Amino acid sequence: MYKIILAASFVSIVLSCNDTGNKQVDTVTDTIQKTDESGNGRLDAIPPVTDSSFALTTAEMEDDSVFANGSMPTSWAAAGIDDPVAFKKFLKHLQYWVAHDKRDSVAAVIAYPMKHPAVKNKQQFLAGYDMYMNKGVKNALKEQNYRQIFRRDQGAMIGSGQLWLAQTPQGFRITAIN
Repeated sequence: MYKIILAASFVSIVLSCNDTGNKQVDTVTDTIQKTDESGNGRLDAIPPVTDSSFALTTAEMEDDSVFANGSMPTSWAAAGIDDPVAFKKFLKHLQYWVAHDKRDSVAAVIAYPMKHPAVKNKQQFLAGYDMYMNKGVKNALKEQNYRQIFRRDQGAMIGSGQLWLAQTPQGFRITAIN
């Protein structure tokens, strides 16, 4: 009984020490950090996806050594991505958001300003959301094989170039939509 009380006390102390009141959490697993355009660091929480099918499978976490077209994949590091599993978890979120038309969540992970298409800010992206996130982009995201994500110095390509994603200091972001 003493051990149970001691363990419960330890857990309680650890949890209270870690609760700093800061609502910023891991960008991939729980919420996405959004900073307003002035860059002042305002945080808004986007609810996590709780569907059990959201977890990565063992196969999705692995990478093929040769792609279906016979090409050899470039390293994740060459694409500027230091945690491929975290990237794939982010991609899972993005697929969910796009499939379920979670426009604000998608807008929160755009690298503004974006050159292609020329989108200066969140408001402009949301105004043209249907044009940017069209059927071709949605299908490319839906059909993406996690084991065969093309990557190069510009980041990771989804589909045949419909989306480009990269790791930035703010986390994983959409850097181009074609």
